[in-house]
Amino acid sequence: MSISPINDVLTSAVQGNQLFNIINNQPASSPTDIFKTILNNQQWVNPRDRIHNDPSITALWLQYPNDIISKKAASIVNYSDSDDIKVQKIQEWVVNNIEYMSDQEQYGYEELWVPPVMLLAQGKGDCEDGAFLIMSLALNAGVDPSRLRFYGGEVEIGDGAATGGHGWVAYKRESDDAWVPVDFSYYPQLCPMDCRIPLADDERYINQYFIFEVGQIIISDVNRVRQPNIYNPGGYIEPNVLFPNGILANTYA
Repeated sequence: MSISPINDVLTSAVQGNQLFNIINNQPASSPTDIFKTILNNQQWVNPRDRIHNDPSITALWLQYPNDIISKKAASIVNYSDSDDIKVQKIQEWVVNNIEYMSDQEQYGYEELWVPPVMLLAQGKGDCEDGAFLIMSLALNAGVDPSRLRFYGGEVEIGDGAATGGHGWVAYKRESDDAWVPVDFSYYPQLCPMDCRIPLADDERYINQYFIFEVGQIIISDVNRVRQPNIYNPGGYIEPNVLFPNGILANTYA
């Protein structure tokens, strides 16, 4: 199952399985679009990044640090490996050991974001599940967090003008500090980092809906696929915008 735009993901998740609690006195089952509500109350200044500090991103979706993920990472990489080699080995392991399966097929929900420990147990998941696992393994393997980010965005999915939503990891390689895609499902290049087309030049990746970095959600006016190094912290910081379901957090953290 491909990832939907952030507004659709939040609405679908809340209505379908209450993965997300909507705060600010909204009930968990409300389909309120929290990003639209918050951003409509802000004065737009272009271009800028809107940064939402949220430690739950790291605790649930990336599970960093986590003993189970750390042990798995240690079985995949060597401590002495460079960050480039660690990320390459981890991507190869995830692509070769996790089966792609849509959320609808596996769980009966249109969209369900699965924590990495749960994905390891299931052995099956869709694009963002595999991407979360790749990023989680990399972080727990000691890869520099500033070199990792998760993109939820738009990509080419067919001939001509067909596009769709997708979730993937981008990694800032060591040789030239270029961001390169580290994909689980749609375009899983498995060659060394130095041979990969930079994300900015890879036209299969079109734009982002949002970016996850450790502890943060970033909504940007800039196309951070074409210009991944642009960073414009604009008007405000909104803490704890996204708050995951407590049951899942307690079960899989």
